[in-house]
Amino acid sequence: MDNRLRAVMGRQGGVVSAADARAVGVDQVELRRSVARRSLVRVRRGAYVDGAQWSVAQDEERYRLAAMAVARSRPGDILSHHAALALHGLPLWGHDPSRFDLLSPVRQVTSRSGLHLHPSTALVATPIDGVPAAPIAHSIVGTALTMGRDCAVVAGDAALRAGLVTVEELLTQVAVISPHQGRGRALAAVLAMDAKAESVGESRTRLVLLDLGLGHESQVVITDAFGGFLARVDFLVEGVVLEFDGRGKYQRTRDVEDREARDPADVLWLEKRREDSIRGRGHPVERVVWDELRRPGLLGARLRAARPRSSLPATHPETFTGTVL
Repeated sequence: MDNRLRAVMGRQGGVVSAADARAVGVDQVELRRSVARRSLVRVRRGAYVDGAQWSVAQDEERYRLAAMAVARSRPGDILSHHAALALHGLPLWGHDPSRFDLLSPVRQVTSRSGLHLHPSTALVATPIDGVPAAPIAHSIVGTALTMGRDCAVVAGDAALRAGLVTVEELLTQVAVISPHQGRGRALAAVLAMDAKAESVGESRTRLVLLDLGLGHESQVVITDAFGGFLARVDFLVEGVVLEFDGRGKYQRTRDVEDREARDPADVLWLEKRREDSIRGRGHPVERVVWDELRRPGLLGARLRAARPRSSLPATHPETFTGTVL
């Protein structure tokens, strides 16, 4: 690859546009050669990503790189919707990796070959790695309209938890959407968000529970017979403790008693002791993994069958205020 291209991409996070290349004296012929040698990846007309970065990137990172490259190829436009969320570093779920939404000086929404241009609005873009991105609230609500509830909620949960956005900001953004544009869908997505979700898996699990119509609370503290802290659980679903099991489940610490790093075997033993204590308080314990979220009916049947038939001791919310639910 031409060293001039390497220098430009080094300054621009691994992406370059055809216009950027021309500005440093690299013509279209050299760009085609670089693509043929796989030192560049062409993600869209006039938009390129460093081949070495692309080869080691996971799907979500590839989408972020592609979005940056597309934005570079369209100076004056602003990345929006889930493309902007990728730049803001928020998790995506169920999104279209071939779609890029931008705010542009157009009169109406224009779509062609995966590029969706929306009329510019009076908002202040946030520059990220030199690329303008729409504000998080605007992008989350826009994502609810284009990619659906789940994609918006997964990103919204993470943004709320990190303090990057507030519910009030999201509702303000919903208010400017007209009913025929999908205000109801956007509002439903925002109302389904929860800052207590600690991972994409927990967000997805909560959405499944909502769809199943099962009453639940997130991040619930289970207390012992004297009201002391026993465990904090992902969900309490009609008396049943439900924990989401991600791939790194037994590589992370659990609760107060497990503050120090331990090897997986130690953490597994502590987890078993923790579960025994929870069951001792009358709460059945169920676990859900990624594959089971694709079969919500089976998960619902399992949770309903596990529901305790006797009254249970009180639990407390994560805030540790002592308020009995």
